[in-house]
Amino acid sequence: MNAKSANALPLDGLRVVDFSRVLAGPVCGAMLGDMGAEVLKIEDVHGGDESRTWPPQREGESACYVANNRNKRAMALDLKAPEGVQIARQLLRGADVLIENFRTGTMESFGLGWEDLRAENPRLIYCAVSAFGRSGPRADEAGYEALMQAFSGIMSITGEPDAAPVRCGVSALDIMTGTLCAFGAVNAVLHRQTTGVGQRVDGSLFDTAIGLLNFQAQSYLLTGTIPKALGSAHPSLVPYRNFRCKDGLWVFIAGGNDRLWQRLARALGLEAMLDDERYASNLARVAHRAEVEGAVSAAIAQFEREALLALLEPAGVPATPVNDIARALGDSQMESRPVLKPMAHPKLGEIDVVGMPLGFSNMEPGIRRHAPARGEHTDEVLAELGYTPSSIADLRARKVVV
Repeated sequence: MNAKSANALPLDGLRVVDFSRVLAGPVCGAMLGDMGAEVLKIEDVHGGDESRTWPPQREGESACYVANNRNKRAMALDLKAPEGVQIARQLLRGADVLIENFRTGTMESFGLGWEDLRAENPRLIYCAVSAFGRSGPRADEAGYEALMQAFSGIMSITGEPDAAPVRCGVSALDIMTGTLCAFGAVNAVLHRQTTGVGQRVDGSLFDTAIGLLNFQAQSYLLTGTIPKALGSAHPSLVPYRNFRCKDGLWVFIAGGNDRLWQRLARALGLEAMLDDERYASNLARVAHRAEVEGAVSAAIAQFEREALLALLEPAGVPATPVNDIARALGDSQMESRPVLKPMAHPKLGEIDVVGMPLGFSNMEPGIRRHAPARGEHTDEVLAELGYTPSSIADLRARKVVV
């Protein structure tokens, strides 16, 4: 493999204009940038991306913004000013992909809707991210990630039984929607190679949520049974959940098939349960969940965590400590995996950033640009469009750009 092929990325030369902010849209843009696209982030002149203000911060830089705006340039543009819209349209005439996550109708109010832009650039891929999608009776409704976890039913199956519904600890809908939209944009680009025309990609947190419900939603569609919250347990496997040890620490035990259940029962001294038809198969154990989990819980409570793990490993029982994030990131496995990438930042110095969570044998997605300051590349981008220094200064003086 020569150096040129090793450094080449599949989206080299793809021009992306990213009007999105906060999380879902920026994740989409960052992933396209990871794979070589030239991504330009457009922010409002009055404050910009609100994720810049989110804690925690270091040296005034937000963790959320730094992670999800890698590999982008940035300019600040007033889309309520005719000159600002004119600049945006100039950028989009030569763009391959647009990303936006405004409320339905907002881009249209700027004169930057799909129908407006496709007339000027029929090859444009217009990636619209929203709460409910751009069609249907709820298309005009706003929505945030946690609201969509609640609305979609995800909260109803998250948390302990008979307790309050719980928000998932990661912003799964935002991050997965951004990931799916990047996937959709790339497929639309591939489709354009055959047809010569672009299209709109319609991504929504609601659709993502239904997709993530997967077999839980399918269970209802097939049987009419409404899934319920089971804490860390699995609706279709027993025993398969967290258990608390004698020292108060937690382990997750995956004894979800008959072979693993037999190993676990023998390791914990529960051999008598192996001769009981109520526990002989996974289907039977699910039907008698309380008895199985109660017996396993009582047995595990006799062990401190490290002793338990030392017992289960040679027995061939999948088990793991329930780590905090610091312990997970500090594990030696991180050193050999590709997800953390080095970033040279003008304020923060050399830092690790959560990047593309995939490894490839013949290409190396990395971080070529730090998450930019608001308007960091405004002058550079305008000069590329043919604006003179005096015209740029005039636009700045009138706050059309920052």
